[in-house]
Amino acid sequence: MNFRVINKTKSLFVLILLTLSLSPILESHPWGGLVIDWDGNIYFTFICPIDDDNNHYACVWKIAPNNEMDHVLRARRSPSDIILSRNLDREIFAAERSGQNPNHNNILWKIDAPTNRALIPATSDQTQFHIQSISVSKAQEIYFSKDSDIFFRDSLNKTTKLNTPDFERINLTAWGPDEELYIMSGDDIYIYDGEEYKLLASNLKKRNPEDIPFSGANIFFDMVVDESKNVYLAYYGNREVIKISPDGIASTILKSERPWSPHGIDIYNGEVYVLESTIGDGKWWRFWEEDPGIIPRVRKISTDGTVSTIYSFKPH
Repeated sequence: MNFRVINKTKSLFVLILLTLSLSPILESHPWGGLVIDWDGNIYFTFICPIDDDNNHYACVWKIAPNNEMDHVLRARRSPSDIILSRNLDREIFAAERSGQNPNHNNILWKIDAPTNRALIPATSDQTQFHIQSISVSKAQEIYFSKDSDIFFRDSLNKTTKLNTPDFERINLTAWGPDEELYIMSGDDIYIYDGEEYKLLASNLKKRNPEDIPFSGANIFFDMVVDESKNVYLAYYGNREVIKISPDGIASTILKSERPWSPHGIDIYNGEVYVLESTIGDGKWWRFWEEDPGIIPRVRKISTDGTVSTIYSFKPH
């Protein structure tokens, strides 16, 4: 691993995470999200190692099949967070939000080697691009949500608000295998085929989860759909991964033991990959530190149900 972790206590994150726990911003991905490209490289979002007391920057990290890890995108401004997405061709996209509300600066990146490319340059016009949930098609047309609305941005950069049912806040979107859009509104999941919205499952969130990481964290962080149209949810609020069958039956396929919680998920070759992190329980929040800090790991659920850890951060 070719980065240096600065071993400092950062009181700034007390304010950041307390604010997030009271805000709908937490329904996006302040430090979560995992996708896998065509070659099996794993990308996940997590904060960059901190090197000063006044700023924090979100990063996109890449784990190659040989377990080498490096960051491939660093947010340009502080404070910031990044949402990851991929299309059905497994092209990787990163939506970066930085600055302070209500003047967030939003950028959509396509993660490319050797240079990332901005598909949507920096804008604070939330009618043109807003980072809450995003899905990019194979033709690189973009669906994004703002509050309870979904917008479609075509290849000519024309943005249209879609007609939708009486949705709650739209927290997650993901592509199905037939290019239908799966939408999580509140704790209900709908399927949009370009014309109609079909309810798949409802009331997925526990009202008083027994295993909540901290107050205000009863949230779903990530969603993916497999080739058989099963939906998988990283349920951070109850430390579990939920599988929803095509007929809407929900079951738990993974429980994260304390202090871990899932906040990113993808499918590759029929296997489920899950990003988890610990949660600090001391007076201050510490990222990339143990005892008690916030560190990431990635686990895999094989097709036979075996669970293995394929990456776990170890401080130097």
